[in-house]
Amino acid sequence: MSLFEWLGESYDPGPSGETHFGPRDRGRRSRAIVLIRAGISLSLLGGVGYLMFQEMGIEDWTVYRNTAVAILFYSFVAYFVHPEPDTSNMGWLGGLMDHPFRYTDDVNRFLLFLLVFLLPGRFLSEALVDLLRLIRHAGHRSPPQGS
Repeated sequence: MSLFEWLGESYDPGPSGETHFGPRDRGRRSRAIVLIRAGISLSLLGGVGYLMFQEMGIEDWTVYRNTAVAILFYSFVAYFVHPEPDTSNMGWLGGLMDHPFRYTDDVNRFLLFLLVFLLPGRFLSEALVDLLRLIRHAGHRSPPQGS
């Protein structure tokens, strides 16, 4: 943070985003959507294993274990951490230039980066959680809608 940002922010503070923790309430999803998303997620995980084994020629199982732990940790963080940047304060020219008198635009840029970085992990983890919920409730019939 530069001296200009510190001085400028004390006179004219800009809005900054926030980060929420915990699982999101996403409502109900149809079984078809859950199965499609789970199929995509499982295919991507299988693709990682295929690339590591066939294309990279990795035969050491500790590398696979470490990769699985890293993906699990990344998905866990992505499932529970939800950054929300304030897009009205991203700098000048729609975020192309840094605002020289505000540091909150830097905070919002970081939150935007974190949001984009965590999106694939959130897709993966939410799809697998939905699949596990679908499997757990597979034998139960849902109540009729609308009556």
